[in-house]
Amino acid sequence: MKDRLDRLNEVLKVQSASYEQWRMFAFIIRKIKESNYDFYVDDGNIYIEKGDSFAKPCIVAHMDTVHPIAEDLSILNVSGKLTGFNKVTMTQTGIGGDDKVGIFIALECLNLFDNIKVAFFRDEEVGCVGSYVADMAFFDNCTFVLQCDRRGNRDFITTASGTELSSKVFQKTIKKTIKKFGYSFTSGMMTDVMALKENGLRVSCANISCGYYNPHSDNEYVVVKDVMNCLDMVMDLIYSYGDEIFPHEYVRTYPKYNYNTIKWESKWDKSPWKSEWDTKPLIENTYTPKNKMVSECPSCSMVTELIYDTYFDSHLCSECISIFAR
Repeated sequence: MKDRLDRLNEVLKVQSASYEQWRMFAFIIRKIKESNYDFYVDDGNIYIEKGDSFAKPCIVAHMDTVHPIAEDLSILNVSGKLTGFNKVTMTQTGIGGDDKVGIFIALECLNLFDNIKVAFFRDEEVGCVGSYVADMAFFDNCTFVLQCDRRGNRDFITTASGTELSSKVFQKTIKKTIKKFGYSFTSGMMTDVMALKENGLRVSCANISCGYYNPHSDNEYVVVKDVMNCLDMVMDLIYSYGDEIFPHEYVRTYPKYNYNTIKWESKWDKSPWKSEWDTKPLIENTYTPKNKMVSECPSCSMVTELIYDTYFDSHLCSECISIFAR
């Protein structure tokens, strides 16, 4: 459990934003290269395949969040609830559980199972841009596709914004399993598996609550117990039904928008991450307090040389430090 929590914290510390998900892209690439998994990158999306079995279950997640890149993102654990904190502004900040928790679950499954596929998409938060231009051939031999990109701890989404995601056979087969973990079938909103289904994905898919709350806000938080419960359920589904194909095709009732006209504006080509994701520091913007500075003391308001005090995690004048130390 501690190792899993450490890995969850490691993912949550990596900042990413739509059109600026270079750090998360680099983080994922480094992880899969360390394990020597087969992968390729297409239009900014990452595709990984592991194992010799022809038919494989698939997990997908998206690399971007809605939160702007901050000067500092520290992770606070308050009684099993993780939240983001900015030491520069001394305020709570978005932790990006949407969809860093999904990335964590996808990477865990990638390491746990011998036969599996995993895809990571760019720019979901601005209209599922990456998944609408996905390489659909990658999903030809998938048994089913799961995404963990939903707030809370009980929703198993089978219809997204009116788009049917899975067959009745799939739902009937897994119903007892998801109920065991406290989940039930319901409807949800737009996400990557919906885009894949509208692109012609021919197997059942779903979006799953994975333990983040207050998404898209500064007071977003992640409940560790709910994250691990979601991971355990996904693992159970793969162990139990991962080699069984669950066909399903979505019948469109309205014209399809041509998302292939969307371009990534060459931001990928201009980014230093494209050539430096093996070496560039992932958290180069983490705030490191200077030992001394001349400014107004936040305690006594005297303008003088301030010294960083580790106990109070703040710069204070020497007189205030001596008073507090008594």
